[in-house]
Order: sequence, then C-alpha cells, then structure tokens
Amino acid sequence: MPSPSTARPRRRVPRAAALALAVLCAVLPTGGCAGSPAAHHGPRAHEGRAPSASIEEIAAAVGCTAHVDVQAEELREGGCQTGQGAYRMVTFAADEGLRSWLTEARMYGGTYLVGSRWVVTAPSADALTALRGRIGGAVEAGAAHGGHH
Repeated sequence: MPSPSTARPRRRVPRAAALALAVLCAVLPTGGCAGSPAAHHGPRAHEGRAPSASIEEIAAAVGCTAHVDVQAEELREGGCQTGQGAYRMVTFAADEGLRSWLTEARMYGGTYLVGSRWVVTAPSADALTALRGRIGGAVEAGAAHGGHH
C-alpha cells in the first residue's frame, strides 16, 4: 500500500461528464481514451446480490491486461487490446449509472455485453457472445445507423 505522501487521491468528476466520457471512450472505433490508471477494487455488491465484475476480472476473462482510463466515484472505464481488437469495459457503482450509460451509448449504435453493473464493448458481436460464455451477461444492440460507416 502506498504511503500517504505517494498515494494518488481519487479525482472527483461530475457525474454527467464522467458518463459522457465513458460513453465516448467505449464507442470510439480506436477503442481508446488515454488516462492514468488508479488502484481501485471496483464497486461493491449490494447485500443479497452477486458481486459485480471489476475491469480487471473482465480483462482476465478476455485474456488481456486492463488499463483504467476513467476513475470516478460513479464509474470506472478502461480497456485492453487482444489479437482480435480492442475491448472496452465500464463498471458502475450503482444500477442507475449503468442504465443512464446504456441509454446514452445505445444512440451511437454498437453491441454491448451487459452484466450486473458492468458493460463491455468488443470488436464484434461474436467476440461478445464468446465472452458471455465466460462471464455471463446479456448481449444488447444499440440503435441501427443505416448508411453510416
């Protein structure tokens, strides 16, 4: 554990800004938003519910090492790269954050693997279906954008 003089304080990011940044980072074709990683163990489970997966646990299931780009009280956003392409992961402190994020993200299209307070985007729906077999969740589609490439 770092000493108090070397510990990095958690930044406080306004909720709307954190949600918007996480949506954009997850749906960018390059799959990336740069930032500095910070140590955090992810959101805690509510009593009576199975714990939510952390970014690090999701990345392990993908077979890569995660980097965290956004660290806020409401959410964590990060990703990793594999031979198949970029995977982006967002974990949420509350179910309300997950629902808000999905509402915004679906407008951009794409396909999402959605679990208990976490979302993953991947290079293809097939990659998400394969990941679903390892970590669970439900594959959901965003809005169709016909004619846009």
